[in-house]
Amino acid sequence: MTAIWRRYLLVGVLVAAGCVLLPLGFGREFVYCLIGASGAVAIMVGVRRYRPNHPVAWYLIAAGTAVGGLGDALNSWYQHVVLIEPFLSPAIVLHFGAYPLLAVGLLVLVRSRGSEHGPAALLDSAILTVGLGLLSWVFLIEPTWTADSGPMFARLVGVAYPLGDVLVFAMFVRLAMAVGTWNTASRLVAGSFGALLAADSVFAASALVPAITDHTYLADPGWLVSYVLMGAAALHPSMRELSAPAPERVEAMTATRWAALAAAVMIAPAILAVELIAGVPLQAAAVVIASTLLMPLLLTRMIRIIRQLKDQAQRLGQLADTDYVTGLASRQHFADRLGELLRDAHGQVAGFLLIDLERFSEINDTLGHPAGDAILHAVGVRLSELTGARALVARMGSDTFGVLDPSITSGEVADRAAVRIRRALERPLQLPDLSVSVEVCVGALVLPDDGADPVLALRRANVALSVARARAGRTARYGTEMESGDTLGPLLIGELREALEHGDVVVHFQPQVQIGSGRVFGVEALVRWQHPRHGLLGPDTFIPAAEQMGLIGPLTQYVLDSALSQCAHWRREGLDLTVAVNLSVRNLLDPGLVEAVRSALQRHGLEAGALELEITEGSAMVDPRRSIQALGALAALGVTLSIDDYGTGYSSLAYLQRLPVRRLKIDRSFVTSLVDDPANAAIVHSTIELARVLRLDVVAEGVEDDATLLMLQDMQCFAAQGFGLGRPVAAPLLPELVRHIEERLPGVLGTPELDHGDDQMDVVRRQ
Repeated sequence: MTAIWRRYLLVGVLVAAGCVLLPLGFGREFVYCLIGASGAVAIMVGVRRYRPNHPVAWYLIAAGTAVGGLGDALNSWYQHVVLIEPFLSPAIVLHFGAYPLLAVGLLVLVRSRGSEHGPAALLDSAILTVGLGLLSWVFLIEPTWTADSGPMFARLVGVAYPLGDVLVFAMFVRLAMAVGTWNTASRLVAGSFGALLAADSVFAASALVPAITDHTYLADPGWLVSYVLMGAAALHPSMRELSAPAPERVEAMTATRWAALAAAVMIAPAILAVELIAGVPLQAAAVVIASTLLMPLLLTRMIRIIRQLKDQAQRLGQLADTDYVTGLASRQHFADRLGELLRDAHGQVAGFLLIDLERFSEINDTLGHPAGDAILHAVGVRLSELTGARALVARMGSDTFGVLDPSITSGEVADRAAVRIRRALERPLQLPDLSVSVEVCVGALVLPDDGADPVLALRRANVALSVARARAGRTARYGTEMESGDTLGPLLIGELREALEHGDVVVHFQPQVQIGSGRVFGVEALVRWQHPRHGLLGPDTFIPAAEQMGLIGPLTQYVLDSALSQCAHWRREGLDLTVAVNLSVRNLLDPGLVEAVRSALQRHGLEAGALELEITEGSAMVDPRRSIQALGALAALGVTLSIDDYGTGYSSLAYLQRLPVRRLKIDRSFVTSLVDDPANAAIVHSTIELARVLRLDVVAEGVEDDATLLMLQDMQCFAAQGFGLGRPVAAPLLPELVRHIEERLPGVLGTPELDHGDDQMDVVRRQ
């Protein structure tokens, strides 16, 4: 049924076209009047069908359409029956009566939209109306009124049409400026009034242009299309929206509105320019009057635009400074305030607390993101209540909050505040549908003592937070002693990517010795960071942080390439060694791991047997299915696989048998005290025996002395590595270290001295 407007529009346009093609006469006028009447009837049908909020507006428009149509009918009667000029008949009164009815109907629609709350729309309507009025005056009203020929009544009629058009145009522009007006119905209404104005302009020009005087029927298509379009607008369902309150929103200056206002403003100078070029008398008075009206309107409009721009800038600033979910300050705003505090401190002290929600991602996965957002909002509200008005509370990350509190003036106060906030936040949070408890940890600083600039303060806050996670009380205050070991990683992790690019990450190599022969058959690649300020850093300092920050992939690729490149170099120099590289759990779950290993081997011209990849038993157990799949593909490639730090996890050899590994590396915690601790000796011996049954080689780590090495020889352990055999060294020092080991160990182990001309790889057990 909603397609009725399309059918009416199509039929109406076709009939209007047929009417225009009919010869002049009573029959043509009759069809013309029927089309006008159909427009009024269509409006009434639309009102009854869709029941708009303010039907009076549509009734007035229907009345205006009907009155105009009745005027057309009387015109035809007087022209073809009574045989007098139409403009001298009472029909002309009906024609002019249509304009006030249409204007009032539009005014009611304007008021029903609630656009009295939009003064900018009123100003724009007034500016456009003044511009059109000036055009009408110069080209229609003034020439018609000052014409020498023709009776006074005819001149009044000629002037009345453009005046009525200006009145209707003013009301229509006012409606068009109402926010949210444009839809199918409003576009049809716009087309209707556009056709009406065009037809009236042609008719008014007939009094001035002799070529048009005898062809006034040329205006008929415009009036007919106007009737049809207005009827179609009323039959469209969106006509209800034209009399419904407009949504409240910020008035926007669109490109169309800017263009319309600019055109209205340029009308006056354009008229003067055309008249000067044409050499005709200037319409100075009209231009001055119109300009006098436009100037205050334009000035008021520009003031409103400037205010609007300022308001928008303020709102954008507020949005940038505010977190959408919690309503707290954003990270950027917090950083700005932190910078202002440290830059203009002048003895001012403030506490900086960094609060992290533990396992928040699990809560999100379990309860869903809406519940997660509600928890974040509730935490933000409680934090604001705990810290008071002087403190700045911000959301620093997905599950991290920051507090900048000037009431915290010492380390002791910061400690107490951290404990108080942790306890308060761990009380149950009452959400609309459930009660939730969260665990938090808090890192604290006292500024400016613990951080002289924002970047350093933020990094040290992360260090304190990292320490807090490892403590039973879940709180920690920053201290310089934290800048070592595991806590240095969060402080420096931002520099790791640059260190990889600049070659500051280096690889050292520790020999692996076959106990049965005393021969060095391979090396383990151990990554180090040659930091410009902190010196040579071990892997435990930065690898955990690299895993958390998503840099473990690039780091592992860097180590793999460095190790394989060095292995290829040694082999070209006659030192036939294998190289072992450690993988993390994130590497193991990376779907591109196998292809990356294959490409690296091809890039450096090495067969797969030259590479050993070490994984911890814990990493293999994180996702056994994916681990078995990845390790199976690597084993099929020919890479040797080994379990590193065996004995520190919770898996059994029977379970690990499902993995395609060829070696176990017993953790140094069992090997170091092998000689003095019978329990550890029993564990190592039983592990070696069981591994032999399972056809796995065993490598003992942490061999610190010859006594331990000899005891491992008695247990028939396959290989060993440790400081007692050789410390990790840079690649250029390794050949000399290998020579020294192979010259010393045969005497310790009681094995024949090695012939360095033999192929060292022959002694590596093949399975």
